[in-house]
Amino acid sequence: MRRPLWLKRWLNKRTVWLVGCYARWAGRQGLPSVRREGDRLGRIHHAFTPLYRRRLGKQIARLLRIEPGSPKIKAILRSAYRISDRAAFEVVALHAGVVTPEEAADSARVADVEPLAATLASGRGAVLLGMHMGNVYALLCALDRLQLPISVIAYQSNKLPDGFFEKLVAGTGIETIKARPERAAFYGLSKALKGGRATFIPVDQIHKSGGVETDFLGKRVTMPGGPVALARKLSVPIFPVFLDGAEPKWDYRIGEPIELDPKGNLEQDVAMVSSILDGFIRAHPQLWSWHQRRWHRYPFVDE
Repeated sequence: MRRPLWLKRWLNKRTVWLVGCYARWAGRQGLPSVRREGDRLGRIHHAFTPLYRRRLGKQIARLLRIEPGSPKIKAILRSAYRISDRAAFEVVALHAGVVTPEEAADSARVADVEPLAATLASGRGAVLLGMHMGNVYALLCALDRLQLPISVIAYQSNKLPDGFFEKLVAGTGIETIKARPERAAFYGLSKALKGGRATFIPVDQIHKSGGVETDFLGKRVTMPGGPVALARKLSVPIFPVFLDGAEPKWDYRIGEPIELDPKGNLEQDVAMVSSILDGFIRAHPQLWSWHQRRWHRYPFVDE
């Protein structure tokens, strides 16, 4: 029997509150303790979801053409749970104030940032296309420490307290732009880009409705079209953001700017961007948050 929506939301908020209490306790011993406990939560989460994990494993095996139940699939999921949950725990600790933005910045390395910095120094804005890989707020704090003007789209979930993301980046130069309502988000994004800011947007945030249909990881899903539409309209470059590793620090890299075909259209732009993210995830499946996204609910295109 399904839980009523109000009960599900209440339980989710209670869970977030409990995790916040846990993060405050772990944070008293510093960021290394937060990382250890976040890693432990990921391992526990992995152990206590065997049925869901089995379904996910079958889908990943089909996508990557690997035998279901093989040690490789099991290793991918163990790593994905551990890395994703550790990142989320670090974000909660940052919100709770037991991890500072400076400590978060110290936990991330960012390579190949020079082309982005040069673009922003010239007064042009830039779109940072991100994925749900690692602690992106550690990345943003690291970029903020380099004195780069950074904005981020904030998807306010019902399970999170009001003002969660604003409190998360309090005391930094990072600007948050609420993703809802969409018209206000589009205006906020446009203003930030016109103002010469780099705006981080997790484009693998598969939409329940709206957006642009495209192929992504073997499925036909609905991806946000706003980022590439704005990039084309305002003639600003798009920089993909990649996570190359999670130990001992979050090892991020700013990719080469993506050139949009002048004769292209929105569907082609979204398909091109999605293919870049698709290729990276396939090459580094252990780093993506398979268990957090809506991807698993969609059928494969050849079904």
